[in-house]
Amino acid sequence: MKNESMKLPKKITPCPIVEALVEVRFESDLPGEAIFGIIYNAFQKEFPKFDKLPILELPDQIRSNDPNLKYLPHYKLSVGDYIIQVGPKVFSFSNINEYVGWEVFYKEISLIFKKINELRIIKETQTWSFRCINIFPEINIFEKSDLNITLKKNRLEKDINLLINLPSNGFVNVLRMVSFAELVSGSGKLLRGSVIDIDTKSSEKSSDCSDMERIISAAHLEEKKLFFSLLEDEYIKSLKPEY
Repeated sequence: MKNESMKLPKKITPCPIVEALVEVRFESDLPGEAIFGIIYNAFQKEFPKFDKLPILELPDQIRSNDPNLKYLPHYKLSVGDYIIQVGPKVFSFSNINEYVGWEVFYKEISLIFKKINELRIIKETQTWSFRCINIFPEINIFEKSDLNITLKKNRLEKDINLLINLPSNGFVNVLRMVSFAELVSGSGKLLRGSVIDIDTKSSEKSSDCSDMERIISAAHLEEKKLFFSLLEDEYIKSLKPEY
């Protein structure tokens, strides 16, 4: 891994990010359907497209009691390249398709979570996360990476699906790297290529979303440092980095 003091690009071309997402998991005194109703009323004009998600086809008892399902969203609101997803214990906001860049996305995040805070639906936050899913269509990303996986001194690069947790400065980076995968983007488009998926999590708890900007700004920095530390310097140079 590279030195933490390494200079981080503001932009690379082409941008590999196919989805950037901020999520908060929380506890509330309100029923799940009431939470969605409040959020829907607050955002329906800005996010006019509404979809129910497949999890709602399961019985409520299964959804409530299965720990693998309790934090999944039930509904989706969308407009253009932005999506809100809501469940009884989770709220997320994402930028899909063409990434608008951190400065623009961060302004949108701040506006969205300011409104969530004003709705007073959260009793206590449980987990914050900032996640970026990157896809590289025509390469094996392990061949361009400074991450070495060896078995009996032989470097492994083919057919790898790596999942690892990497603690860093009070966060946990959940890193998934795949040499080749097929995934469906937030817009429903089938994408093929190598994947770097980094989900940077904080378990800092709060009675509202007032600490969101500080936590997510720091999480974004940790995610970005890990992303660029994974790539070879020569490969970064080939991506026309702007500093």
